[in-house]
Amino acid sequence: MTEQEQQQFKALEERVESLRGLKKTLRRNFQDMVGLLVITISQSNNFLGGHIKRVAELSKSFSEYLRFDKETIFRIYYGALLHDLGMVGMPQEIVSGREKDLKESEIALYRKHPLIGEKMISTAYDLKQTARIIRGHHEEYGGDGYPDGTAGKEIPIGARLVRFTNDYDNYIFKNQIKASDAASMIKEQAGYIYDPSLARQFVEFIKQNVDKQEAADSATAISIADLQTGMYIAENIVLQNGMLLIPKGLVLDDIMLGKIRSFDTLLDQDRKIAVVF
Repeated sequence: MTEQEQQQFKALEERVESLRGLKKTLRRNFQDMVGLLVITISQSNNFLGGHIKRVAELSKSFSEYLRFDKETIFRIYYGALLHDLGMVGMPQEIVSGREKDLKESEIALYRKHPLIGEKMISTAYDLKQTARIIRGHHEEYGGDGYPDGTAGKEIPIGARLVRFTNDYDNYIFKNQIKASDAASMIKEQAGYIYDPSLARQFVEFIKQNVDKQEAADSATAISIADLQTGMYIAENIVLQNGMLLIPKGLVLDDIMLGKIRSFDTLLDQDRKIAVVF
């Protein structure tokens, strides 16, 4: 390699490294923006705040189980985290109620939330793929969903996946259905509401979590200061100002535990929390 070629190669390496740094900065900015949106959602309604966090964590874990590439997992996680952004500001009975129990006028408003959420973020370049997940998370594999009536694999894979992680969480925490029964309901509707291939794999995957979810009734109460990774949180952890910090239904990891520690001045460390080991 000539000296000129070496200089050109070095300049190219420096350019690539500069682009990598720019990408990391953009991603951090993206994550910070999403974090602010999640805080807004959580402050609007504690149930909604807990729901989106559980759905996001479940979607991420299942995407990893399917061995999706890192970029796909990233997009699905953030699509799940923001899937109900369009619910912010809606009446409490719509946010926390079951769709089948709503009045006709309330259903019409509720069914606008995928479009509202998409519109709120679609102007941001980095969120265009996330916006597609938000718009499509109530579509059905058989074509009877909303807002577009899209069917089969025309529905973005992230939206197909969030459709059943969203429903699974609602079955358990809105409808008070056992985790194993919620998984069975998804299996029964495969091919109609849910992507049959993904649903089959999801039911297999969810068996790993059923024992802890269904053991919540026999949870042990321990102080916040004694929480450890791997524990299943059976009740919400809320700051003294009422803001939801960690929702029930999640298994603590290092990131969540670090978040709890960072808010130690706003938490009663002696307060007892129900957990499953």
